[in-house]
Amino acid sequence: MTDGLQIDLENWMSQLPESIKNTPFIYLAIPGSHDSMTFNINRDSTLAPDAPSIVRRLWPLFKGTIIRWSKTQQINVHQQLFSGIRFFDLRFATKSDTNKIFFTHGLYAGEVEDGFNEIKSFLDSHPDEVIILDCQHFYEFKLEDHRRLFSILVNTFGLRICPPQHNLEAITLNSLSRQRQQIIIVYRNEVVVSSGRFWRNGQMPTPWPRQTNTKGLLDWMASAHRSPSAGFVLQAVLTPTTAFVILKWRSNIRDSCAKPVVNKVLPWIDDLLPGPPPLAPFSSGALRVNVVIADFVDFNQNIFPKSIIALNYKLLSSDQ
Repeated sequence: MTDGLQIDLENWMSQLPESIKNTPFIYLAIPGSHDSMTFNINRDSTLAPDAPSIVRRLWPLFKGTIIRWSKTQQINVHQQLFSGIRFFDLRFATKSDTNKIFFTHGLYAGEVEDGFNEIKSFLDSHPDEVIILDCQHFYEFKLEDHRRLFSILVNTFGLRICPPQHNLEAITLNSLSRQRQQIIIVYRNEVVVSSGRFWRNGQMPTPWPRQTNTKGLLDWMASAHRSPSAGFVLQAVLTPTTAFVILKWRSNIRDSCAKPVVNKVLPWIDDLLPGPPPLAPFSSGALRVNVVIADFVDFNQNIFPKSIIALNYKLLSSDQ
């Protein structure tokens, strides 16, 4: 799909044709990163609250292996944004010796304010680009921790935040640009979304495939369906089990999970369409692309974000 199509990944939203900018945002094809903030997990990282019990037992002897299998992205926030990524999948954890909040994936990654400030800086210089922050999991969180994270998000992005609407189909890139809104925050905790500032879980579902091989993932995708009135996150990821990691303990997620997805799953996604799904929930071809997330989004010179962004140009065909 990317053959012959020149895509400026840094500015791809602002350079879409006007008709696509007037398409409902929930019907656009948007590339995202899975466990987006794991890029700075390193030898100095420590175990986080979401680390499984078996990881805690093996940590002293297999630290290097655990680090390799906890890291799902190689490039930082700035690089992801300039590579076209517009959706960030985020996990959060508190830490007992500080009141700061951290990104996590089994191991502590960076502080949330550092990551959010990087995103804000990008938005400052790219006024027509829009980013989705998916606040997905919260570990060792109390009510005051949710309130603190809420304050950080609101203080960082302020009037740029696009609040949820009853009719999500009314939100387009052009409508967002007119209102100078550049951030959609999906907060998957009912206590915080009651504020009315952030989107609810059901407004952008993100079902988990839980597959360890590409055949299982493709079968799951082929049977997936979405509502025509909500966004949808397609997780193009493999989920390694403990047994899977033990069998491939010398490997890592990039080689054993991301590479097979690029080689065998991405070509299938290339045949999908953006746009509204059919009204009948189980009609043929019901799955239409919105957000698609992957591990190691820089693989093969950014082939993943290029392929997802290119799907939007199918909307120009009169017969779609």
